[in-house]
Amino acid sequence: MAVDYTEEVVEPLGYGFEATEGQGSYGPDSLEWDCTIGGLNFLYATSDQDPIIRETGKFRRERIDTERNPGEQSLDSGLWIRSQASWHYGAGLSSAEPLEVAAEEASYRYYKSGGVDPWTPGQLRLLKNTESKFVSTAAKQEILGVVGGVLHAGGNVLTYVPTTGSSSTITWGGTANINSLTTTGQYWLAADSSGIYRGTEPNGSGTKIYNKAATTVTSSLLRFVKGRVMYAENNKIIEITDLTPTSATLPAEIYEHPNSAWVWSDFAAGPTAIYASGYDNEVSVIYKIDVVATTTTVTLSVPVVVAEMPRGEQVLSMYSYVGSFLIVGTSSGCRIASISDNGTLTMGPLVFNGTLVDDAVAYGKYVYLTVRDKGEVGNNVQRAGLYRINLGQTLGGVNSLQFAYAADLVAPAGTTGEARSVTIAENKLWFSVNGAGLFREMDTYVDEGWLQTGRIRLGIMENKSWRDLRVIGINNLQGTITAHASVTGSGNPSTWDTVITVNNEVNDSSGKLNAAAPNPAPDLYLAFHLQSNPACSCSAKQIGYQLRAVPSPRRNELIQIPLRMFDFEKDRQGSSYGKTNGAYDRFAALKQMESNGGTVAFTDHTTGEQLEVYIESITWKKTLAPSRGDRKNSGGILTLLLRSV
Repeated sequence: MAVDYTEEVVEPLGYGFEATEGQGSYGPDSLEWDCTIGGLNFLYATSDQDPIIRETGKFRRERIDTERNPGEQSLDSGLWIRSQASWHYGAGLSSAEPLEVAAEEASYRYYKSGGVDPWTPGQLRLLKNTESKFVSTAAKQEILGVVGGVLHAGGNVLTYVPTTGSSSTITWGGTANINSLTTTGQYWLAADSSGIYRGTEPNGSGTKIYNKAATTVTSSLLRFVKGRVMYAENNKIIEITDLTPTSATLPAEIYEHPNSAWVWSDFAAGPTAIYASGYDNEVSVIYKIDVVATTTTVTLSVPVVVAEMPRGEQVLSMYSYVGSFLIVGTSSGCRIASISDNGTLTMGPLVFNGTLVDDAVAYGKYVYLTVRDKGEVGNNVQRAGLYRINLGQTLGGVNSLQFAYAADLVAPAGTTGEARSVTIAENKLWFSVNGAGLFREMDTYVDEGWLQTGRIRLGIMENKSWRDLRVIGINNLQGTITAHASVTGSGNPSTWDTVITVNNEVNDSSGKLNAAAPNPAPDLYLAFHLQSNPACSCSAKQIGYQLRAVPSPRRNELIQIPLRMFDFEKDRQGSSYGKTNGAYDRFAALKQMESNGGTVAFTDHTTGEQLEVYIESITWKKTLAPSRGDRKNSGGILTLLLRSV
């Protein structure tokens, strides 16, 4: 009688065999196996027909462009591409991907800039330069645009600074520091701690027309709104309609705030009302004063609160724009409020923050605001200057009250102090800097400017191999554009790695990102340095850039291994081992690991390699039928597909 080789088995069935929760064992450690998977030991069944196959798992999926319009997604270059061809949606976007805003906004916005003008769609150029027009060391300064120039109040001196020609000091009638300045179009008006003074525009001498009402004046404010002068003295509001009075006694107040420490900060006009803002410590509100007209009289109603600011945010200034918007400068930044037909306000979020806004002026669709010493020169350098808001470009939807903004003019290099007052005169911007004087916009461009993109991540956290950057300037480019890059975005952009420079000779060129990103990284930050051409005082003009990368995630490996799967087997030393139905038991244990979906340990004893893997698929080809009678030694070849972690 033939002897079945299974009679040579020397180890009893079940010794050391179990498989629970994706772990198990098969065979004593004294036996020599080829591999161990989840605690189960196996012999390889490699052959020409069933080799061990190892290959890199696919990490990029095939895709078809289904967008209605062609674009970068239509290109089958194998590269991921990020480009930008306009910046006219302004600053404030910390991520270049549409995480904070809609995709369209992300395509036209950037993080921050200084010295550059982004407002022309499809073009980035330098801003205009500024020049000193009048020097004043006064700690508090205020300016007004008048016919032919600007009125400048600094300390107790009132000066007329014409657009052309020499400035002249105005004998305004007082000797104390000027607290506030306004104009009616016919007269200039000034207020100090003693009263109110009037002179003929633009530079007529002044005379006192009203005495103060309070014994001690701690604050005073003058504004000409809706055909009347609104005067605030300490915590009182007074309406003045007579500018050539026969008596120097002020009219009675129309409102006295119950808080004696209250400070009125500004007045502004709406279509049907006058707005008055004020604050004390952490509380700040805006009042609405309705203008009530009859056939014979026009009177002002009792002020009522129309807007309350978040605690700790003080209203410092207000500016009405075409009867539709109220620009509100605060101790936290700037907000835009919409004005309804009945005079109520809908206050928007902060357009920008991180600076105090003391004054604003509008010209066309733009509003220019003082930001003290937070004006942006570029390269993370700040100086006294302005920001600009484009009221013609909404962000976040039509009714969001969010608008595009960007840093604007700054005082010349070497200027110290804070910009707190701004005006328009003879179609030019003028602003004053406390402790420095008066500055005006010029026709020439600044020497240089910078623009920084938000963090570029291409929509995923995985590493990328950043390949190259293309910079495109206009034809016949005047000046130069230099691109810098960093994988961290820290420090000043001038310290980042230089990628490429374009100029008049080569206005469209690409540079490698090897130095900036020598290793795969998830993020990249870009900065563009525009410089003017000193030969012609021309601005460099950029029309776009294109960044290319390839994904570089951690590569998974697919490992296909053929394994012997029989009830009874012999290891490499010829030692026999097994049990009836042992093959199926191991198959069931592997299927349970596959079903659990967790990782299991894989050890290749032939190489010593150890990996953490998922079981992707199991294929068992049974090539040996059970023996007759005792039904021993069923089995076949098991093909296992593993994915490394």
